[in-house]
Amino acid sequence: MQRIPDEFITRFGNELKNVATIVVPDGCVWEMELKKCDEHVFFCNRWQEFVEYYSIGYGCYLSFKYEGNSKFSVIIFDATSVEICYPFKTPSTNEEPNTKYHNPRKRSKVETSESCGKKAKILSKDASKRAKDAAKEFNPKNPYFCSKVAKGRCVYVPSDFALKYLKLNVPIKLQNSHGEQREVFCLVPDSRSSSMRISKGFPEFQRNNNLSNGDYCVFELIKKKPVVLKVTMFRAVDYCD
Repeated sequence: MQRIPDEFITRFGNELKNVATIVVPDGCVWEMELKKCDEHVFFCNRWQEFVEYYSIGYGCYLSFKYEGNSKFSVIIFDATSVEICYPFKTPSTNEEPNTKYHNPRKRSKVETSESCGKKAKILSKDASKRAKDAAKEFNPKNPYFCSKVAKGRCVYVPSDFALKYLKLNVPIKLQNSHGEQREVFCLVPDSRSSSMRISKGFPEFQRNNNLSNGDYCVFELIKKKPVVLKVTMFRAVDYCD
């Protein structure tokens, strides 16, 4: 099974049916049962078959775009952030993948291209701006700040928030929507700066939560001793045209 992000369920959960349709650039259409467990929703019955068919392993990245009516389009990237070569079905069996591969042109997560006559989902400055706008509209009840994932695989903390709630070189925990936590540390970029940045330990949190440069996160203080920041993520890939 594969859990669908809680942020998506909050926004679109009431639109979902019992079965979802996933369309892949190779033309394959996969129908998967959606199962609710506690407050979470999962892709179920054919998910493992889907993973094995496309050889999806550790470090791979799946970019889903919701088309409405429980239909998703997906682009699959390998561990180097390049789109995979999709296996194609032989005309004789229409079941087993051929040893040859179909992919007219590889693309990265930030590249514009066309595949199978359909426009690919891309990342752009506009998508990042829309993610930023969505993050700014999110207003938690507890103290919080919004920050962009920077190229140095870190996030900057506003000085007023840092001075009030954080301490240098004291571990804090970042918690995602699933309740999973990662220990990180705040550092000062240089001696002349009054701001802090969360850097040590953040690359692992970024990788485990599929965050990319240009994504935005809202960090909400849900516990003071020790400090725990709940992270709500607004990925640019979810705001592409």
